[in-house]
Amino acid sequence: QMAMQPQQAQVQMAQTERVEQQARAQHLNPQQRHASYVEQLLFQRQRVRQARYQRSQQHLKPEYARKLGEALLLQVSHAAPDAEDAAARQDLARRLQALTEQVAGGAKLRMFGSSVVGLHLKGADLDLTLETDPAAATPPIELQRKLIKQLGDAIAASESMESVSARPNARVPIVAMSDKATGLKTDICMCNRLAMLNSRLLKAYVELDERVRPLAMAVKYWAKQRHINDPYRGSPSSYAYVLLVINYLQTTSPPVLPNLQQLRGGEWATTDEMSASTPDGRAFDCSFCSDVAGVASAAAACGPRNEADVATLFCGFFHRYVRDFNWNRSVVSVRTGGQLTKQEKRWMTKEKGFRGDRHLFCIEDPFELTHDLGRVLDKQTLSELKSEFDRAYDLISREKSFEEITELWQAAEPEPTAPSAANATTDATKLPPTNTDTVLSPTEPDASLTVADASRTAAEALPI
Repeated sequence: QMAMQPQQAQVQMAQTERVEQQARAQHLNPQQRHASYVEQLLFQRQRVRQARYQRSQQHLKPEYARKLGEALLLQVSHAAPDAEDAAARQDLARRLQALTEQVAGGAKLRMFGSSVVGLHLKGADLDLTLETDPAAATPPIELQRKLIKQLGDAIAASESMESVSARPNARVPIVAMSDKATGLKTDICMCNRLAMLNSRLLKAYVELDERVRPLAMAVKYWAKQRHINDPYRGSPSSYAYVLLVINYLQTTSPPVLPNLQQLRGGEWATTDEMSASTPDGRAFDCSFCSDVAGVASAAAACGPRNEADVATLFCGFFHRYVRDFNWNRSVVSVRTGGQLTKQEKRWMTKEKGFRGDRHLFCIEDPFELTHDLGRVLDKQTLSELKSEFDRAYDLISREKSFEEITELWQAAEPEPTAPSAANATTDATKLPPTNTDTVLSPTEPDASLTVADASRTAAEALPI
C-alpha cells in the first residue's frame, strides 16, 4: 500500500494540473482555443519528424493500390454490423439490465469495447460492466464477488442464456454467457471503469479521421483470419491491434492522428472522472482532449495533410512492423504518440513469479501504464506473430490480393508416419511434399492471463 502512494500522488498532481488547464481553457474564445490547438499540434508534428519513426516507405503502384483498397473496403462493409445486429445488442443489454436490477437495485450495465468504439464485427461479443452507483466509491472486492455470483445465478435461473459461467474470484469478477435468442456471447464484469474510459478514448480517435475505422477493421480481420488474435493462446487481443493501428497513424509523416492525451484544453471529464483504479488500488490518470471537431479543424491548419488512402496505410502498417520497428528495444505508446524504450518502462526482462509478465513485444495501455498488452506472448508465439507480419509484407511486396493477404489460416497437415523397415522405399515421389508455407501452431492457453485480463483488454472487445 505504501508503494502505491507515490503513484497515487502523481495521478493527483496530474489531475490538478488538468483541472487548472481546463479552467484556463474555458476563458479562451473559439479563436484562441483554435490557435492553442494549432500550436500544440505543430509541436507534436515536429517531435514525430525528429524521432523518424517512419524511416522508410513502401511505394505502391496506383493500380495495385486501387484494387487493394476496393477489396479492403468491400470486406469491411460486408463484416460491418447492420441495423438488425444493433437492435439485437440493444435488446440483449435491456434484458440483462432487467435481470441486474433484480440483484442490485439501481445498478447499471454500461457497454464498453468495440461496440462502443464502432469497431466490432457483425456477431461480435458484447462487453458490459456493472456499476452499482456511479456517484459512489467502488464497492469492496468482497461485495463485487457476491454480486457477480448472485447475478450469475439470476441469469442462469432465467433460462434465457446458456453456458452461464460466473467467476467471482477472478481479479475482476466476471460472468460469461451466450444468449439463446441471438447467439451473442456476452461478458459482464464488475466496475471496470478503465475499460469504459479506454473505449471513450478510442472512439475519439476513430472519429478524428475517416480512415481509422476501415484500417483498424481490416487489420483486425487479418489477425482473426490468421488466428493471431487470441490472448489465451499467446497472441495480441483485438484491443492491442487497434492500439498498434492508432500508434502507427500517430507516427506517420505527416501524422494522420494527433496525440489526444498530450493535448491541453477541451477535456470531456470532470475532476472525478479523470482517474480510475484497478482492483488492487492502483490509480491512473485517464484524462484526454475529446474536442474532436476542434482538434480536426486545427489539424487542417497545420500544413500538408497526410493524403494516403486506406490501402496505402494498410500496407504501411505492415511495413512499419517489419522494416522500421525495433521489437527488441521499443514500446508502442499511444499515450505519448510515439515509442518508448523497454528500459524506460523497466520492461527489459520477465517479471518474477509464475504469473510474471513477459515483455517480448511491448504495447503500453494508454491509461493503465503498468499493463503491457504484449505480455501474453512467449518466444514461440512471438516468432509466429512476426512470421505473420513478414508473410503479409511479402505478399504486399508481390502485389498479391487482399483475399490472399487475409487468407484463412489452416493448420499444417500432420507429418507422415515414417515407413517401417519392411515397407521402406527409396521412391521419394510416394511421400507427400513438404509444406513450406508459414503456419501457426496453436499453443496452450497462457497461465498468466486471467479472465479479468481479458475483460480489461476488451476494447475488442478494440475489436473486431
